Amino acid sequence: MAGRLQDKVAIVTGASRGIGAAIVRTFVAEGAQVVGVARSGDALEALRAALGEAASRFVPRVADVTSAAAARDVVRETLERFGRIDILVNNAGVGHFAPVHELPEAAWDEMMAVNLKAPFLWSQAVLPHMMERRDGHIIMISSVAGTTTFVNGAGYCASKWGLMALADTLRQEVRPYELRVTAVCPGSVQTHFGGTPPRDYALRPEDVAHTVLEVAAAPRRVIYGTVIMRPLVPADQQ
Repeated sequence: MAGRLQDKVAIVTGASRGIGAAIVRTFVAEGAQVVGVARSGDALEALRAALGEAASRFVPRVADVTSAAAARDVVRETLERFGRIDILVNNAGVGHFAPVHELPEAAWDEMMAVNLKAPFLWSQAVLPHMMERRDGHIIMISSVAGTTTFVNGAGYCASKWGLMALADTLRQEVRPYELRVTAVCPGSVQTHFGGTPPRDYALRPEDVAHTVLEVAAAPRRVIYGTVIMRPLVPADQQ
C-alpha cells in the first residue's frame, strides 16, 4: 500500500535530531524522498543508518541553514536529483533563555538567524520553483512561544512571533499561485530544547511529526493556516 506522501520530495531543515529527525522518519515511512539538512554530518549519517531499508529515500546534506548560498545550493541539487520539490519544512531552531538585561547579544543574534532568517532564506530559495509549478507546501515549525510570551523568553518569543508574521504574510502572497503555507506551533516537547529537562507529560517529537504529516498529506484543496499543539497536562499537575 502506497504511503500518504508516496514519491513526494521534501526538504527538512534541522533534520538530525528531535522534531526534525522525527519528521524525516515519518515522511520516509510514508514514501517521501527527503533531503535532510543539518550542521552535523555524523548525526545525519546516524539517522540514515537508523532508517534501515528506507535509508535509500533519505539524502543527508550538511549545511548552514543561515546561509543564503547554502539554501540555494541544496534547492538546486534537490531539483537536479529529483526534478521537483513538493514540501519544505523549516524546522531548524535554537533557544536561549534569560532576562532581557542578561541575554547576550550573540544569543539574540543566533535566535534571529536560525529561527527567523533561515526560514526566510529557504522559503525564498524554493519559491520560484513552486510558483512556476503552481504546487508546493511550506511548513514552518514555530512554537506556542510565537503566540504568547513568557518570562526569560523575550528573544525566543520575538523570533517565533516574527516567524508567525512571515508565515501569515507569505500565505497571502502565494495564494495566487495555489501554494500552501502552514505554521505548526508545538508547546513543550521532550527534546531538552534550550537545555531545560522536559516534563514527563510534554509532547514527543513523534507527536509533532504526526501533525506535520497530517498537514502535508491533506487534500490539496485544504490549507491549514496555524496549528497549535499543547500537551495534555495530568489533572494532578495542573
